[in-house]
Amino acid sequence: MLKALGLAGADEFWLRLPSAILDGLAGGLIALVALRLSGGIGAVAAAVLYALYPALIQYGQEARPYALMLAFIALAITGQIRLLTRRAPPRRQAILATIGTLGAALAMPAGIVSVAMQHLGLLACGFRRFEPAEKRLWIRHVAVTWVAIVAAALCLLPAILDQAAKPVGLMKWQSQIPSAFRIREAFGETYGLAVSRDLHRFLPEEWTAPLALALLALMAIGLIANRDRAPHRMLAVSAFLTPLVFLALGAFSASAGRYLIGMLPAAILLAAAGVAALLADRGMRLAVGATLALLGAGLALQALDMLVSPRKFDWRPVAALLHEKGVRDTTILADAPPIEKALRHYAPASDHLAFDTLDPDAKPIATLWARAADRPIAYLVLGAYQTIPAAIARDATVCAFPLGDVQLVMVARDAALIPLALNGCARIE
Repeated sequence: MLKALGLAGADEFWLRLPSAILDGLAGGLIALVALRLSGGIGAVAAAVLYALYPALIQYGQEARPYALMLAFIALAITGQIRLLTRRAPPRRQAILATIGTLGAALAMPAGIVSVAMQHLGLLACGFRRFEPAEKRLWIRHVAVTWVAIVAAALCLLPAILDQAAKPVGLMKWQSQIPSAFRIREAFGETYGLAVSRDLHRFLPEEWTAPLALALLALMAIGLIANRDRAPHRMLAVSAFLTPLVFLALGAFSASAGRYLIGMLPAAILLAAAGVAALLADRGMRLAVGATLALLGAGLALQALDMLVSPRKFDWRPVAALLHEKGVRDTTILADAPPIEKALRHYAPASDHLAFDTLDPDAKPIATLWARAADRPIAYLVLGAYQTIPAAIARDATVCAFPLGDVQLVMVARDAALIPLALNGCARIE
């Protein structure tokens, strides 16, 4: 549908509208599940948390399949919770759950992990003690889901192998980013409540970590208070084990916050159960209510920061800096193809910039530094995570300009070639 809208010349509003509708649908389903599990207070808490969660705001606005996956996961949770709470008719709930798991797994590959965690959660629900008829429903639900996933994977195998053969296919460019950096970024976007390129216009940066810890505490309280209830144990498996799976995957493969968002509906339901449990004590309701109100206010401020912060990296300031500093008639060394593509688009043609771009899959970053060392003056545009080798500064003037996701590095062995605008730059020894 998005492809059709794009080909039809639809503007950005119409391209993003389906995601907004699907994300709203997912939030509504999660609130209804919370109503069944935790009552009216839990439903309100779930609705507020879903509406203010920064990652869900972000991916609810993008013209990509993340909101579709979230809607299917919410549908799967709805059917599964109704099955566990024995809401009649059970056959319809099983069908509902199966539609949800199939849709989530087929919407994007990361959804397969979320579905796997939901099914793994059955073991925490005492599956062996289920009635025979109930067991058969669950077995059919799981079997149909995974037969379809395997069939879809086999159909996609030729395309996967084709991508694997390409230099930067299957996210190979991420292999150049340290795994610790990728993992920290992925968890920051989800349970860390971090906002990418946060302007911190409303919520100071130092308050983000306490908010994240408070959310995790609510999830833990929700599980502890309902540890004897099968639905909450199933939700806990999704909320707490999904990060561990991606932690393992992120050590040798691609990882990003968007891949983990499938665990957020379960996390929100647990946190909502925690809110309901805390407010159940009438004697503590005033103090707890005031504390929860502060948490809600903090989330609202972080949500506002998400709304006003830029979504994507803006390459125009990078091209402007190159022009402003007099970088012309030269070759830029880049550590990834997207850098070359962006700067070719935004740098003025009159600057006559050429590019020598590293193939991140075929050659190490040391190759690029070796090329820089062989030139009288070299300009490198690199990822911000790249470190400058100490050896490169020997007998050379080295300056670095941080530019958000990237950095501009100048390595000059002939000081006479340094542009006037760069003569006063802070040297790196």
